[in-house]
Amino acid sequence: MVFQGNDFAGGVCDGSVGAGDGRFSLLFDGRLDNRDDLCRALAAPHLREADDATLALAAFAAWGAGSFDRLIGDYACAVWDAGERQVYLTTDPGALRTLFFWSDRDRLLFATEQRGLFASPDVPRELDRDQMAAWLCMLPREPLRTFFRGINRVPPGHLVRWSAGKVTLERWWRPEDIPALHLPRDEDYEEALREVFSAAVRARIRPGERIGSHLSGGLDSSSVTAFAARELAAHGRGLIAFTAAPRHPQPASRNRFTDEWPHAREVASLYPNIEHVRIDNDAEPLLDALDFREMGTDWPLLNTNNTVWGNGINREARRRGLQVMLQGAVGNMTISYDGHERLASRLRDGDIGGSLRVMRDLRKGGGRSWMGIAGMAADALLPINLRRQLRRAVGKKEPELFDYSAIRPEFLRRSGLEARAMDIACNLRNVAGRDSRALRLACLDRGDHRGHAAMATRRLFGIDVRDPTSDRRVVELCLSIPEEQFALGGVPRSLIRRAMRGALPDVVRDERRKGLQSADWRVNFDAAIPGLRAEVARLRNSPFASECLDLHRMDALLDAWPGMADANPQSNYEYVLAFSRALTAGRFIRRVEGGNG
Repeated sequence: MVFQGNDFAGGVCDGSVGAGDGRFSLLFDGRLDNRDDLCRALAAPHLREADDATLALAAFAAWGAGSFDRLIGDYACAVWDAGERQVYLTTDPGALRTLFFWSDRDRLLFATEQRGLFASPDVPRELDRDQMAAWLCMLPREPLRTFFRGINRVPPGHLVRWSAGKVTLERWWRPEDIPALHLPRDEDYEEALREVFSAAVRARIRPGERIGSHLSGGLDSSSVTAFAARELAAHGRGLIAFTAAPRHPQPASRNRFTDEWPHAREVASLYPNIEHVRIDNDAEPLLDALDFREMGTDWPLLNTNNTVWGNGINREARRRGLQVMLQGAVGNMTISYDGHERLASRLRDGDIGGSLRVMRDLRKGGGRSWMGIAGMAADALLPINLRRQLRRAVGKKEPELFDYSAIRPEFLRRSGLEARAMDIACNLRNVAGRDSRALRLACLDRGDHRGHAAMATRRLFGIDVRDPTSDRRVVELCLSIPEEQFALGGVPRSLIRRAMRGALPDVVRDERRKGLQSADWRVNFDAAIPGLRAEVARLRNSPFASECLDLHRMDALLDAWPGMADANPQSNYEYVLAFSRALTAGRFIRRVEGGNG
């Protein structure tokens, strides 16, 4: 969409709808979930039958830029104010709708996907070298920055104003200021979570839509699926739940289970209106999965192995005519947060009595060893470098930057990001300073790549991805709940375990291990080795890929591939993280450069 001179011009962003009233013109892509509340606040019952764009326009006409803080849902929105001669661009905090813009002195171009901006010959396709360095190191991102110089994103929960060629950025969502919630009983927190979470699920199910859900063996997707099944059953509707599972059995460990199908089957069996569908983890060859998924995205893929079964689920969902896919991608930071920072918070505050009580709970209810608890205390109190030295000394080396990343060291040094990247080492706890709320917000901010993935799913499969665990009301409630509720009695993820009593089978509620997605990733990786060698060879034809990626290390990793039977945890760092993320970064670079040889 283009603004030039006095009016909007050009084509509407794909999937968007528009509205206008003379002074204001509005484009809206997404969904409003609090329509009744808005109509009451506007004293406008006649708007109950209006579309979301018309309702959002009425809200803006009444409250101006302050209206965005009142809108609940997944959306990207643009408004032209002819009276003030300003354009407003915003997206909701949930990060599943994206919006990008480019401007010069008298023009503003914006689109829900970056490729929409490249329709203009004036918008350059020039890679941002510093952003590539930051991404390869998994550093927190600058709010406006994208991988293309001159193209900016509208950050979730922010407002971009454009007037007379000048751009200003304002943050209207301030979750760090949410006050703590204090309720009389533990059960009251459980009820509060059930009430808000069920409303979030219900808001994502609209009449006439065919609904599917991701269903792993974990608490988040199981909770989404269970509440969705209940809501749909009340209206005589069914739910199709998809579980990705390994065809090749993998050994479990003390902290991980590798086949999520049995747990997922227990959830599905509780609800007669669920049709349960199994998708193989290796549903298609690895490089074929990347080729297809990359057609729909303007961003490097973050997780190559999950792309395989993700494509498989979406293809089957499309074949069955589904329009909506529910997921629980950020539940670890909201409904099922584990309360891990509780001890660090007590120690940081100098609360010795509280710290001792938390240690007792971790030992009794959490099943932690005293040595493990001592390690948690040391992690909380020691500076980063001293903590790392201590871990090396006791034979428990902490993963460092180059365990996660195959960025070329020389490129990292030239970027000026080396010191920060080495300190953070892809671990957001090193950013948050062991502060629970800061950590969860940092994780949510890093996770905004989900918007690119959701937009790609819409483009490639025609399926709208919706996530109740990222609902603003859910996020704000979970940030307000005292941390001890998430680890009551030392039990990690205690709140969701208690809240879902009766809705989930005990085998899922009581499971302390985490499910391992793509547990048999080595099978697909092994089959792709010849193609991966050719991929790395092609990356050498790209000057920028050769400059920023450690291609020698990537070749060495392929030469040292230990095979499908390998069970060394270090392989997950070397191949799933360092190699695979460098591979997708390199493929992205070559696509932008137009390389095909």
